[in-house]
Amino acid sequence: MRKSNRPALPVRILTMALLAVAIQIPPIFELIVKGQLAKNFSLAMWCLVLELASFAVIIWVASYLFKKYRRWTPSNQNMRKRLAWLFGGYIVLVLGQGSLVFLNQLLYHQNQTTNNQALASLMGNSKLMMVLVAGSAIFLSPVAEELIFRGVLMNLFFKNDAFWAPILLSGLVFTLEHASTTPVSYLIYFYMGAVFAFVYRKTGSIGNAIALHTLNNLVATAALLLSL
Repeated sequence: MRKSNRPALPVRILTMALLAVAIQIPPIFELIVKGQLAKNFSLAMWCLVLELASFAVIIWVASYLFKKYRRWTPSNQNMRKRLAWLFGGYIVLVLGQGSLVFLNQLLYHQNQTTNNQALASLMGNSKLMMVLVAGSAIFLSPVAEELIFRGVLMNLFFKNDAFWAPILLSGLVFTLEHASTTPVSYLIYFYMGAVFAFVYRKTGSIGNAIALHTLNNLVATAALLLSL
């Protein structure tokens, strides 16, 4: 573990607030792309470029802050251990999410979360939008979100020996960043965020959390595409 000099609490809160707002910008460009594809293809392509550029800036800034304030260094892991964390973590995710999805259907008759419904609507019947949304969900969002909600958040607000508190806060903030309409659907995202945070805190490797998040989004996006 290494100790970093962190800014004052108001600065840390403002930093996280700005990052939380920034990660909501790429989906706005995706909405514009969808709306302009048939009307103004040139504008749609410029918005696509801006979406990719916004992801690049967010990832760069979050990566810089993570490296600057990182408190936990990765444990020594070979490929076998990394794969064990990846697939073991995914099994834990599937079991927990499956139980919560079933509870959401039982209590609120909701087959999928509002966030997933929004993604499906954004994809529509356009192959370009499917590629754009799926690519962002699988390759860009996991990197950006893990750097922000695990890498920056957990390192900025807690001491070296903190364990469960950063995991719980990370899960909570991650939940608030995803659209939900029922208490159980909020729990789904809280559970996901907490599992990602546990993997990061336990191994000290943000790469493990990114890989797990990527695998989760890959399977979820594939299922979403098959349902369209």
